[in-house]
Amino acid sequence: MPHNTFTYLVACSAAVLALALPAQAKAEGPYIGLSGGVALPEDSRNAGQFDETVPATADFDAIAADTTLDWNTEYDTGFAINGQVGYAFDNGLRVEAELAYSKYDVDTHSGLTVGGADIDTVDVAVLTREPADASNPTVGEVIADGQGDVTNVGLFANVFYDINTGSGFKPYVGAGAGYQWSDVEYEPSSVDVADDEDGALAYQLMAGASFEVTERIELFGQYTWRDSFEDTDVALNLLPATLGVETGQSLVTAGVRVKLGS
Repeated sequence: MPHNTFTYLVACSAAVLALALPAQAKAEGPYIGLSGGVALPEDSRNAGQFDETVPATADFDAIAADTTLDWNTEYDTGFAINGQVGYAFDNGLRVEAELAYSKYDVDTHSGLTVGGADIDTVDVAVLTREPADASNPTVGEVIADGQGDVTNVGLFANVFYDINTGSGFKPYVGAGAGYQWSDVEYEPSSVDVADDEDGALAYQLMAGASFEVTERIELFGQYTWRDSFEDTDVALNLLPATLGVETGQSLVTAGVRVKLGS
């Protein structure tokens, strides 16, 4: 669905651009916007530590509190939806408030280490603390099944500079800062590893181009790099541990702006 929606937006934009006459729009004034497209998340090297000691069993040694824990997560391509309210000045500057939403699924987890030792080939009972058994799957086999997803909701204040080309076509660059909430669900092999959310200060860098279709309407395409200044801290359900999850993502979006006022 996200891919089909994005393709449809691009196709519609191209058709309008081909038919549109050069615009004679006012350069300044308030506007609202809506955009959508694909989210391309970076892999996350999840890193954290045990908050409590995991007691020893007949088959496994204890895991002490503060022991490090980390693994790698790869994500599928997701989707993004953004809404904007802004004001354009006649000197090329624009200021904007943006509500941003993105979501993507987990593809796979791998390389789980405890105290720096890779345990992908160890009986999964080392984590569940159930009896070890030759019929049990390994840690790596369990976590390779990448069920789960990550949802991000952010509120940003953006500043842009539109480059005057003397026509309805305007390239632009921008940057923004704000706050992003991330909800992380990790359920490999239907095991409830994590389901928690956290927020952090975040930033984004943008580049794109717009085209004035009418006096009030312009279409735009944009690339955005968005990330939080800190990892999302997630309390694990399977283990007494807290994990830092990375949420960096590239966004490729297309949308429409409608200018308001007289």
